[in-house]
Amino acid sequence: MLKRWRIAPVFAVAMLISLLISACGCTTTGSGGGTPTSSNLGTPGEYSCVSGSIVADGSTALQPLVSAVAKDYQKKCSSANITVNPGGSKTGLSDVESGAVQIGNSDIYALPNQTDLVDHQVAVVIFTLIVNSDVTGVTNLSTAQIKGIFDGSITNWNQVGGPNLKIVIVNRPSSSGTRATFQSYILGGPETVQSSSSLTSDSTGTVVQDVKQTSGAIGYAAYGPAKAASLTILNIDGNAPTNSMVESNTYKFWNAEHMYTKGQGTGLAQALIDYMLSPSGKSIAAGLAFIPTTDMQSSALQAHAPKS
Repeated sequence: MLKRWRIAPVFAVAMLISLLISACGCTTTGSGGGTPTSSNLGTPGEYSCVSGSIVADGSTALQPLVSAVAKDYQKKCSSANITVNPGGSKTGLSDVESGAVQIGNSDIYALPNQTDLVDHQVAVVIFTLIVNSDVTGVTNLSTAQIKGIFDGSITNWNQVGGPNLKIVIVNRPSSSGTRATFQSYILGGPETVQSSSSLTSDSTGTVVQDVKQTSGAIGYAAYGPAKAASLTILNIDGNAPTNSMVESNTYKFWNAEHMYTKGQGTGLAQALIDYMLSPSGKSIAAGLAFIPTTDMQSSALQAHAPKS
């Protein structure tokens, strides 16, 4: 009888621990950072704690979202160490393929010859045209006007209804996925302007700052940082950069955001990608002005997919 009395509290404690673990919805792995033992990866409302260290680099448009989600993941999973670096989309694709990083962040699809890379689409980013506060009276540009500015045939804001002020273009480097998106869906070809009135900034953050600080400047950047900087955001062909306009591809300056792994994702890299797609990750994404891919119309996503 005494033995039964002693066993009962132990059994109750064990049941309580089991219930707590179930409520947490998380599991952990050993320090080797291998594949999580949980079978619930990607299940809404759940996550798996994986120990180890990984590095992601690439797109500066996607970097704020990946950094924020990684920070939140590490709060819940203290044995995980995640570093997120910039570098541009093409750098991210090159680095993950070479094995220099475990995740390559990109605004664009991998090249046709990068067949060893696996695409994980985690969100949609809205890009915007932004102008310096000295550029008054301009709230919309047509595609033709944008092409004229970026090929150098339009050089003064008074040519498009603005003040008598020289246009200063803030460009992106060739490694930028944002630049590639701008060329593909707005310009329909490469930027050709070559003049002293053109600057090159290597990240979303520096583009925003250069436009804010340079009189007459125009550039393009992700919507979230542009909005946070209180810059003038232009409509394109009369269409505003709103979620509904993007979801139908009526507003065309956007792209799917990718986290590439070399081969199928494993360990902490896959756990982070799964957490990006969890309700917590989607909530963080919405707060930073990203759109879940599940909100997009299938025809819109197909319009921005590579043509076979």
